[in-house]
Amino acid sequence: MSKFRFLVTGMLMTVAALPAAANQVYSVFYDNRFGTINDSTGAFTQIGTLPIAKAAGIAYDNGDLYVQDLQSNLIEVDPASGEASVMGSSGLHLSSVGFAGGINGLFEVDYASNLYSINPATGEATLIGATGLGANNGSWDTSLSDSGTELYFTAGGANAIDQLYEINTTTGKATDLGSTGVSGIAGSAIINGNLELFQYHWSGATDYIYTAPLGSTDFVAAAMLDTQVVDGGTLLVQGAPEYSDAPIAPEPYSLPLVGSGLIGLALWGRRRSVPDLVKA
Repeated sequence: MSKFRFLVTGMLMTVAALPAAANQVYSVFYDNRFGTINDSTGAFTQIGTLPIAKAAGIAYDNGDLYVQDLQSNLIEVDPASGEASVMGSSGLHLSSVGFAGGINGLFEVDYASNLYSINPATGEATLIGATGLGANNGSWDTSLSDSGTELYFTAGGANAIDQLYEINTTTGKATDLGSTGVSGIAGSAIINGNLELFQYHWSGATDYIYTAPLGSTDFVAAAMLDTQVVDGGTLLVQGAPEYSDAPIAPEPYSLPLVGSGLIGLALWGRRRSVPDLVKA
């Protein structure tokens, strides 16, 4: 990502249990737009604008939706109205490379590639451990998503193919799963046992959603995105754990499964130039 960064890792959700369609992914954009992306069509529907300058990712915890900004402030967001409340700061300051969450809590990867847990009530960060990856320093594209047991992290330099890692939420240790075969990943979300990657091209080329089963790197292009620059995505989940490595058919009144990274995707890179490229 040259000297810029995207925070995708992972876009995300809030307080009430809403009967949202299973393919409507709550998302946050680098510039502060909040809404949903239909992962079948790639269409973005804006719900509101958040009171932040730059988003770092979106996630959910205990049925509530949270967004983290570039300054590592934690914000709770109402999924229906987009109304936001600042919960507090992690104290890490300008260091969030990826943000995601799920039934096992909220997590952040910082510039030095350390993993932290985030307190949803205060925004305070607690160090879990080093991922073992090289320091990012905000210069790579990244995304972060939470399966409920592990974190899935993508990272890649400027014009490079992004690598996929699995991060242990207890130790922070990252395991290299291999190449995604995709460049410019700006966000990600876990939906029905699949990891969805949201692409961003600096050149303005066509961007797609790529999908593969959790743990696999066999990503295939799906829907074409109609809006650029995603910083994270997630489905809003309420109640008991609903994660599975195999696709699960949604029940008529069930809430969608949530992946951390919300199209949290947590992406770093090209951030300083993004405002000039964002499509309304």
